[in-house]
Amino acid sequence: MTVKEVLNSAIDFFKKQNIDNPRLDAEVLLAHLLDMERIQLYVKYDLPLKNKEVEAYREMVINRARGIPVAYLTGHKEFMSLDFKVNRSVLIPRPETEILVEEIISLCQAKNIDNPNIVDVGTGSGVIAVSLAHYLPGARVLGIDISDKALEVARTNIKRHNLGERVKVIKGNLLDPLIKMEKDNVNIVVSNPPYLTGNEMKKLPLEVTYEPSQALDGGADGLKIYRELIPRALKVLVPGGILGLEIGYHQADSIRDILSGLPWGDIRVLQDYSGLDRVVIARKK
Repeated sequence: MTVKEVLNSAIDFFKKQNIDNPRLDAEVLLAHLLDMERIQLYVKYDLPLKNKEVEAYREMVINRARGIPVAYLTGHKEFMSLDFKVNRSVLIPRPETEILVEEIISLCQAKNIDNPNIVDVGTGSGVIAVSLAHYLPGARVLGIDISDKALEVARTNIKRHNLGERVKVIKGNLLDPLIKMEKDNVNIVVSNPPYLTGNEMKKLPLEVTYEPSQALDGGADGLKIYRELIPRALKVLVPGGILGLEIGYHQADSIRDILSGLPWGDIRVLQDYSGLDRVVIARKK
């Protein structure tokens, strides 16, 4: 079979299985299997595939139809125009999280914070930490996560992007490691914490069920981690330090209430590409 034939077969199969992006998924999987860029497939439509390649592709297509996300099948996901390794130990990076990263970068540039000390709470695969260090050449970033397996992935991505000198990761719950060390020189605390509610966890799309639940589950009302993290951030941030949080689309008012009861100011809510509340920024008074 040729590239064109296996692609068309996969696309038709995905359509019957109600996969959202049948052509995109089929092409990404085949390009990964053949170790080429997606665009190269178009000039190699007539390339005959070996039987073992056809079988390997068929297995990937079947797994995709079972709901396994493309990123877990390829082991890669792009974020902030950078390529990251991912596996089932970490959440798959979402485009919405780029809004948080871009805002932190913009704030550092606008306020001339040239050498910020940044902490990424719940770093997971390390995409936020690595992206911030990549685009802020003077930044030093510490990623904290409670999962050993997630930290392994983060370390792989740090090494992959040659940022071992400026990005470190440690195991811990939220900001507890820094609080125990009485560190209070952090310029920015950033986090994309678990924020799905109990009801949302019961109604997850099939794809999302393959992702680690501890990276998704925010407790009954989705606010558990925010209630713990927001007060603790005050202990490590310098005066005027910035807190940047990704939030659920229905949580802005609740997060604002938590912040308003503590010495935070300049509270702003940013929307995602669908116009939904997605990021909260606050400044320590």
